[in-house]
Amino acid sequence: MKETPWPRLAFLNAPGEVADWRMILLFDAAAGNGLLDALPGTAEAVAADLGLAAHAVGVVLDGLALWDIVTVGDDGGYTLGPAAPDAEATAILRHHAGSIRRWAAVPDRLRGVLPDPTPANPGGASIMLDAMAVRGRESAPGAVDACLAVAPEAASVLDLGGGHGQFAAEFARRGLRAVMQDQPAVIELAQRKDWLDGTDVELFAGDFFASAPDETFDIVFCAGVVYFMDGERLVRLFRRVRPLLAPGGRLAVHTFLRGTDELATLFLGQMLSVATGGPHREDDFRAWFDEAGYAVEAVQRLDRRPEWLLVATATTT
Repeated sequence: MKETPWPRLAFLNAPGEVADWRMILLFDAAAGNGLLDALPGTAEAVAADLGLAAHAVGVVLDGLALWDIVTVGDDGGYTLGPAAPDAEATAILRHHAGSIRRWAAVPDRLRGVLPDPTPANPGGASIMLDAMAVRGRESAPGAVDACLAVAPEAASVLDLGGGHGQFAAEFARRGLRAVMQDQPAVIELAQRKDWLDGTDVELFAGDFFASAPDETFDIVFCAGVVYFMDGERLVRLFRRVRPLLAPGGRLAVHTFLRGTDELATLFLGQMLSVATGGPHREDDFRAWFDEAGYAVEAVQRLDRRPEWLLVATATTT
């Protein structure tokens, strides 16, 4: 089967470069209901096997045939087509489908209605983190390079809110002792998935505002978690990190910065429909670091757009 490059399928693309929303929703419906796994077969046979409506199955599969995701034979049977997405592209497409559903809530935000916490996909966190793991595997090397350029002597790292764990895994591959902390449900999911197979990443389950490892680290690394917090909560987070930093330790924040890239601007639209946070400006981070007792040591734009790394050291206890 031909592999489908995933980046062009993601929602986070430049204006005019996003994949056709109709294909994305058709594919998500097919994948979420097991249609593609049930092929080859006719619409009637697939529907009978899965307990679905035969007419709807045929409509969805005929639609996917327009993009060569499935192929229709002369006998009316369906098989996977030459453009059938591989596992990585499937994760991205299904997350993209959830994003489309979320964007439909933007008008509510204009009227002051807060985001609905209900997952936009039946698979919820699993689908989102599968997609984020794909992105994370490509982002992690550059982010870890930037961290170690500032802290070449670092021997340990806490990946805070690490989710899929790809940043922690990259630190571990570089020889650091890596601990990943996240909510218990996410840690349980990470243990069931293959995201950390073959790594020495240690897992710590717990809400960081309630518990933390009883030790210190040379680097505390925060990635996507910062998008879900406003300034007040980020100051609280940074203050709670300080006791976890070994002497000379660094707090590293991997993020998009508002106003630096059109993709960061578009990502704000996504965050408008899921949380009250989103990409913040560099000046905002500098002010929040200062309020929490840190000095900014480095701000670096990474090669993978629109990603940045901010590194700070504690100035007070």
